[in-house]
Amino acid sequence: MAITLCEAERAELVRRAGLPGRRLAERSRIIRASADGMSNAGSARAVGVAVKTVGKWRRGFVAPGQLLDLIV
Repeated sequence: MAITLCEAERAELVRRAGLPGRRLAERSRIIRASADGMSNAGSARAVGVAVKTVGKWRRGFVAPGQLLDLIV
């Protein structure tokens, strides 16, 4: 499942990845890695999480414009 980000979404994910909350930062990095074309396994390695976790967040992305609500 391909994820496409607009510039505003990507910028917000970069911002959120730098916040102190580990889970929010982790989700932001997962979505960015997925949007960059990485596989679930590749994204999991890059972020340091389980492949199952990447799959959960990838499946949760339903349509453009809902991304930022999803990762809160």
